[in-house]
Amino acid sequence: MILIVGGAGQGKLAFARERFGFSGADAAPGGPVWNDFHLAVRDCLRAGGDVAALTERASRCELVLCDEIGCGVVPIDREERRWREETGRACQLLAQKARAVYRVVCGIPVCLKEEEPC
Repeated sequence: MILIVGGAGQGKLAFARERFGFSGADAAPGGPVWNDFHLAVRDCLRAGGDVAALTERASRCELVLCDEIGCGVVPIDREERRWREETGRACQLLAQKARAVYRVVCGIPVCLKEEEPC
């Protein structure tokens, strides 16, 4: 599994398409690419689901793309803080299992981890 993180609108999807050559259909539910993982965490929390199980499912995908939502002002709303914290924890677990982790900023990918040289 490869994890790609970065802020909203920073070019994660374009990088993933260019570097790994997947199509939009690959990002469909049940496909090899899990786009917007952070939104799945939010939906899971709202439904009272198990974020650990969700993270385990995501770790079986080829690519997981997730917005960084932990930067900036800490939300005053308890649910928003919990979402932010749970997403961060889930990304830590995904990064541990990933064979590669990239952070995309301003359309520029930065390799954080890779089994083979970036």
